[in-house]
Amino acid sequence: MHSANSPYISLNRVSHQFANGQETVCALNNITLEITRGEFVAIVGPSGSGKSTLMNIIGCLDTPSAGERIIAGTPTQQLSAEALSTFRGNHIGFVFQRYHLLPYLNALENVCIPASYTGMAASERKQRAAHLLNELNLGDRLAFRPNQLSGGQQQRVSIARALMNGADIILADEPTGALDSTTGQDVMSLLHTLNQAGHTIIVVTHDPEIAAQAHRVITLHDGHIISDIPASDTQCPSAPLPPTTMACQPPHFWRSLADAIQTAWRALTGHKVRALLSMLGIIIGIASVIASVAIGEGAHQRIMADISQLDHQAIEIRPGLGWATSNRDFDNALSRADLEALKSLPFIERLSPVVSTSATASWFTHYADATITGVSHDFLHNQTFIEGQPFYAHQVTTSEAIAVIESRLADALFTNGINPTGQIIHISGVPFRISGVVRNVESRFGGNTSLRIWIPWTAFMQRLTGDTPFQSIQVSVTASLPLEQVRATLENHLEQAHGQRDFFTVTNDSLEEMVKNVSRSMTLLTTAISAISLLVGGVGVMNIMLVSVTERIHEIGLRLSVGARPSDIKRQFLIEAMVICLLGGIAGIASVMLLGVLFSLVTTQFTLVFTFTPVILACAFSALVGLGFGYFPARNAARMNPVTALAHQ
Repeated sequence: MHSANSPYISLNRVSHQFANGQETVCALNNITLEITRGEFVAIVGPSGSGKSTLMNIIGCLDTPSAGERIIAGTPTQQLSAEALSTFRGNHIGFVFQRYHLLPYLNALENVCIPASYTGMAASERKQRAAHLLNELNLGDRLAFRPNQLSGGQQQRVSIARALMNGADIILADEPTGALDSTTGQDVMSLLHTLNQAGHTIIVVTHDPEIAAQAHRVITLHDGHIISDIPASDTQCPSAPLPPTTMACQPPHFWRSLADAIQTAWRALTGHKVRALLSMLGIIIGIASVIASVAIGEGAHQRIMADISQLDHQAIEIRPGLGWATSNRDFDNALSRADLEALKSLPFIERLSPVVSTSATASWFTHYADATITGVSHDFLHNQTFIEGQPFYAHQVTTSEAIAVIESRLADALFTNGINPTGQIIHISGVPFRISGVVRNVESRFGGNTSLRIWIPWTAFMQRLTGDTPFQSIQVSVTASLPLEQVRATLENHLEQAHGQRDFFTVTNDSLEEMVKNVSRSMTLLTTAISAISLLVGGVGVMNIMLVSVTERIHEIGLRLSVGARPSDIKRQFLIEAMVICLLGGIAGIASVMLLGVLFSLVTTQFTLVFTFTPVILACAFSALVGLGFGYFPARNAARMNPVTALAHQ
C-alpha cells in the first residue's frame, strides 16, 4: 500500500538494454529516480539520451532489464502482462506527440477506448467521455473524426482519453511538438490545470521553454541522469490533492465479450473493403458447399421420385453377366424359347420381350427420327393413353402393323389439330396404323428421351429387322410373393434351360439401391470439393488477418498503452475473424438461396433442394474457420510489445 510520505514513482538502479542487430544498446544505465504525487516533471536531453525509454519504463510500457520499479506502492516487476495492463489502465494516461487517435472512430469513441477494457457500463462510459470533452471545450465535436479536427483539438481528445479511467499519472511525449506555438501553449495550460487538480504530470520534451514550465527538470545524457533540479521560476505545490480515480477492474466475462464484439465490429466497419475481401473466400466456399448439397439432394429426390413410379414387382432379364460385361458376347442369350419357358411359371403375371432400333417415321411431308421398340401388349399396361388404345395379344400374335406413339411425336407429325388415331405413318417406309397416343415418357433418371414408337415385337421382326435376339425380357411377378425368392427361382429355371449362366437380372429395388449409393457418393464428392474451397477461403481469411495485424500494429500498441490486456487484443482479433466468417457464411447462404430462386424460374425439370442441416452446419463451420484461422493472427497481435507497436507507422 502506498504511503502519503513515500515516493509515488520510484526507480532504483534501473537499466534497460535492447538488441540492435548484432549490438546491445544500453538505453538507460543505473537510473535511480523518485517522483512524488502531484509533481510536474519535465524530462529533457538530446536525441538518443534515453528520454522516451525512461517514459516507457515509468509508463509500464517497457520492462527494466535490471533494477526495481515501484509505482503507487506496487513493485510492478511482479505483475503478469495481464495485471500490468490493468495497472497501467488504472494509474497511467498517455498524451502522444502524434495524438494516436484511431481514424475510423469519432472523438467520443476515441475517448471511450480505455474504459472499454474496464467494468464501466457503456452508458456511463459515453457519459464520462462526453463530460471530459465538454470540459476541454470539445462538446460540439463529439461525432467528429480525427481528420475533421485541428491538431490542437486532436491533442485535447488525446488528453481526454488519458483521463478517461481517472489516471493519476499523465505521461506526455512531446505534447506540443506537432502544434503551433499558440495551440501548444493552450495544451500546456491544460496540463497545468490537470496538475493543479492533483495529477502527476511527466513531460518529455526538447523545448526548453516547455521544460521551464515544470516544477522539476530532469536532464538525461547517454542513459544517465546528469541533472535533476527544480525549475527556477516555478514552485511545486504543497500537499496536492490526488485526482479522483475510477478504481477500474477487469470487466466480467459477458461485458468483456460484448465490448470486444462492439470493438471488432467498429474495426471491421472502419475497414469495409478489407473486410469484404476477407469475406469473399468464405462466401464462395459456403455457397459452393450448400449449392453442392442442394444439387445433390435435388437430383436424389428427382431420381427417387422417378423410381417410386416403377413397378417394384418387375424383373428385367438382360443378356450377359452384368452391366460391365459386353452384351456382344451374349447376343443370342435371350430367345423366343425363353418366352415359352417363362410363360409356364405360375408366378408370372406379365411378360414382354424388348427389341429396339432407330428409324425415321413419316406422315406425308412430315418426318421425325424416333426410337422404335418392339414389345408385347403387356408392356403398355402402365402407360397413360391420351388418345385411342393399346394393341392387344391377338394383334401381337398376328404380327399386325399397328403402333402406339407418344404425344411429342404426334405433335411433330400431325398439325392443324389432326387426330393421330387411325392415321397411317411409315416407319422406314413400312406403313403402320396408329392405335393410340400415350403421354410423353420420361427416362428413369428424368429428362425427355428420344421420340418413341411401340409396335408388336412380332411385327418388328417380320416387317422391319428380321429375326433378331431380344435385348431384354420384362417380367412382372405376383405381388404376394417375395421378390428375391421369385428372382432366384426364375434365374435357376433359365440357367437350367440354357445350360449355362449367360444372363443377369435387374429389379427396380436393386436399381434404386444402386442409384441411392451413386447419389450419396456424388453428393459426398461434390461436398468434399466444395469444402476444399471453404478451406481455401479460411486460409485467405488467415492471410488477410495477418496482413491486418501488420497494418494495425500501431493501433494494437495504442490499445495496449491505454489498458488493453493481451487477452483483450487476442479476443478482438479472434472475434473479427469469426464475424468475417459468419457474415461471409450468411452472405453465402443468401446468395445460394437467390440462385435457387433464379434456377427455379429458368427450369422446372430440376430444382435445388435446400435442407436445414447443411445451412446450420455451414454457419457453424464458417465460425470454426474464423476461430481456427483467426487464432494465429490474434496470438501474434496479443504478443506485441507496446513500445515497438507504438513506434510502428
